[in-house]
Amino acid sequence: MIRRETLTSRVFDHLFAKIKSGQVKPGEKLPTEKELTQTLGVSRTCVREAMKSLQALQLVSVRAAVGAVVNQPSPGAWFNAYLFAAAIHSEQRDAQTEFRKIIEVGLVSLAAEKANDADIEALSKSIADYEKAIVENNASAIAQADIDFHTAVAAASKNPIAEMVWRSIVPPLTEQLMSATAVPNAAIEGLRDHLRIFGAIKRGKPEKARSAMRTHLDNAERNFLIARSGIPAPGAEKQPVKRQISPERFAV
Repeated sequence: MIRRETLTSRVFDHLFAKIKSGQVKPGEKLPTEKELTQTLGVSRTCVREAMKSLQALQLVSVRAAVGAVVNQPSPGAWFNAYLFAAAIHSEQRDAQTEFRKIIEVGLVSLAAEKANDADIEALSKSIADYEKAIVENNASAIAQADIDFHTAVAAASKNPIAEMVWRSIVPPLTEQLMSATAVPNAAIEGLRDHLRIFGAIKRGKPEKARSAMRTHLDNAERNFLIARSGIPAPGAEKQPVKRQISPERFAV
């Protein structure tokens, strides 16, 4: 049984050990989500977060109706995986990410209670801009659209002090977001997170908004750690967005 602290990092360690030891070889499947939750005594959320990290590090490919299949890792992928493993066990957490978790979970809850039509329109526009930037593979525009979304959430909270504090961390945050954009699937994942948050705000559901924001910031933290670990940019991340994601149709 895995101990309760740093559960996601321990699940990552468990799976990474299976891959690097050859216990699960390239082309073979890792244990299923259900199997891992039972054998390790952790939640499905922990398993999914660990699996997302392995996928972003290009150690596994997650296939629908198949599961997580181990890739043939390149030397660079091994190196990045070791760096990432060291990063997630570091006692020094990123102060900016920790602060975001403190302030933004509260802001999004207020936004779900207080957002008006103008706020909903601003959030929707930022999502449309984010989607357009992904289609055009424009890293700086992706980062800006990301910032615009969170700024719109802060404005929707109708708390001028909290909004002022949020705006004070925007300049250093932009640089962090730019680096994380190079991580495979990070931009698409961010867009989907924004849609979940938007849906909760639009429907006036503070608890769902808080949950969606926590998940989003956990994902952002993971992607930043991977980016900081030195993973090489995968090239153009042109994924099949095709303007099919609509804030108005997104269900929470």
